[in-house]
Amino acid sequence: MYRPRLLNGNKVPMSWPIACYRLLNHICWPLQDNASRTFQLLDRLFWMLGFIIFMQHNDAELRYIIVHKDNLDKMLICGPTYLILVEIQFRAFQIGLNKESFKRFLKKFYAEIYLDKSSHPELYAEIRRSLRPIWFLSILYYTTLFSYVITLISNYRNSVRVPVFQMYYPFDISPTQIYVPIILSNLWVGFTVISMVVGEDNIISETLLHLNGRFLLLQRSLCHNAKHRIQQADYKNIADDFSNIIIESIEENVRLYEFAKKFERDFSYRIFVNLSFSAGLLCVLGFKVYTNPTGSFGFVFWMCAKLMEMLVLGELGSRLIATTNQISCAFYESNWELVLEKSKDTNANVRLMKTLLLAIGTSQKPFVLTGFNYFSVSLTAILQIIKVAVSYFTFLHNKSK
Repeated sequence: MYRPRLLNGNKVPMSWPIACYRLLNHICWPLQDNASRTFQLLDRLFWMLGFIIFMQHNDAELRYIIVHKDNLDKMLICGPTYLILVEIQFRAFQIGLNKESFKRFLKKFYAEIYLDKSSHPELYAEIRRSLRPIWFLSILYYTTLFSYVITLISNYRNSVRVPVFQMYYPFDISPTQIYVPIILSNLWVGFTVISMVVGEDNIISETLLHLNGRFLLLQRSLCHNAKHRIQQADYKNIADDFSNIIIESIEENVRLYEFAKKFERDFSYRIFVNLSFSAGLLCVLGFKVYTNPTGSFGFVFWMCAKLMEMLVLGELGSRLIATTNQISCAFYESNWELVLEKSKDTNANVRLMKTLLLAIGTSQKPFVLTGFNYFSVSLTAILQIIKVAVSYFTFLHNKSK
């Protein structure tokens, strides 16, 4: 499987959730550049086999819902796993079809945007601290999965042969030759789902944080270079020198925005699917935890993880919006008026003002990560989705009375 590298060729020190994503999810993670034709064919074969297994699980869980359609409590036991199964089937197999595009994104991110520890130790440490909540919610997601594994072990000790998840098969699954493949496929689907959810959350979070760090560096560099030029004793070409500083900052801003738009294009579909399912998933999880807290041990971790996931991603998205919104202010507050005061070259001053107006005009719109321009990754949008989930919960609660 592909291992990301920095621009200098060194391997990227991947966080444990992304490392698990790489090791556990062959559906999504791309192959190395030098993968042989045989491995590429096997990768496609396993992708198709995985799709069939997901469809089989989709059918079995939907059958369970239909069989218990007159019992809301039993039907909603299967609700969270069915919703996340369908969601990940949309997300995982879409990225699986576009592995090369995903690999190109990873290469570009780690080579051009990623802030490594040796070059920017302070920003790197700050980013690592900001990632701690996403690592914690990753633990919650895996804890949810292990709660199902514990149930499987308990069933085995009690000689109960049922699937790991709430599923209905129109045939007897108790024979060993049938039961074992079903359990193995259940576990594989479980780890594929969780590794996808956790891995992509971490990749999006790291991208948002490192991109935010690059925009902060842009502002600091602009401020430092402008201040340094003004403090120099030679004022002969100060206006043209200052214009060059502004132009360099514009070029860096354009480069970062181009990467940000590519980031949005690559992840827009999956963000849209994720946030589209979030309200329903939170509603069903909340309902099960509220109506049966002692019997919904795994759902408690799942609901906490989902809430944290949405709030953390929303906060990181809002942070990037705020940072990119300050770029135009950074150009305006670069002390250009002091340059005009010191410069005696009228034509150079006019060129400086035109360049400054261009810089301010082209950097006024902040970058907002969206899902098909329908959902934005921001705290405002996330809180609105949570409000919708609460409305759904109220409807279900009233219906169950």
